[in-house]
Amino acid sequence: MYRACFTAEVTPALHALKRMEEAGHMVGPFITNNFDALGARAGFEEQFMRRYDQRIPPLTLHPEANALVVIGLHADRRWVAKRARAAGLKVFIVDPEGFPRPDGTWFDYPLEAPQDGDVVVRQTAANAISALERMLNPA
Repeated sequence: MYRACFTAEVTPALHALKRMEEAGHMVGPFITNNFDALGARAGFEEQFMRRYDQRIPPLTLHPEANALVVIGLHADRRWVAKRARAAGLKVFIVDPEGFPRPDGTWFDYPLEAPQDGDVVVRQTAANAISALERMLNPA
């Protein structure tokens, strides 16, 4: 697992998110529960939400933010979305609600705790972030 973290490559979706931040469409920090440092390698200020000694770790929501984009909504991410809603932010959830098994069949994995008013985008991060970048930065 450690080797996979150290050899992982920054994804096109992370590069697209960074370009959107540089264009002023996003404000940080980049909140993550991954310890692969891909967000930092993409150039983001990372803030980690997973702290095993704290049920709800302290997180900073940017004062200029008016929405939170959550990629995946399982485990700790529910608490971040709950805090964002309480702060009056719109919550956008990007999650295909499942994943392909090694044999090619689809395994349904429904979202946990989306709320009325949330916008759910049932796509992979790669597809959704690419589409968002095209909408925000038309050629």
